[in-house]
Amino acid sequence: MKIEKCGWSEGLTSIKGNCHNFYTAISKDVTYKELKNLLNSKNIMLIDVREIWEILEYQKIPESINVPLDEVGEALQMNPRDFKEKYNEVKPSKSDS
Repeated sequence: MKIEKCGWSEGLTSIKGNCHNFYTAISKDVTYKELKNLLNSKNIMLIDVREIWEILEYQKIPESINVPLDEVGEALQMNPRDFKEKYNEVKPSKSDS
């Protein structure tokens, strides 16, 4: 997966290298403790991109939404109602990034 910086959206990166797709803050390494604190603060939405079999074998990350990697692009283009129906979670919005 190519992630590139979009010139007009400083500080944001685009999944798929297209500046019209879903954006996320530039990634950085996060410790377990930092992630746990972020999840507890409700200031982030963690999308777990593992496949269903991996979730079943290794368990779900608490407070995460599972959207398998090969579905991410399509999932983030869904309308909020369809996203909620398929993933049983509220769809993240661009303002959540």
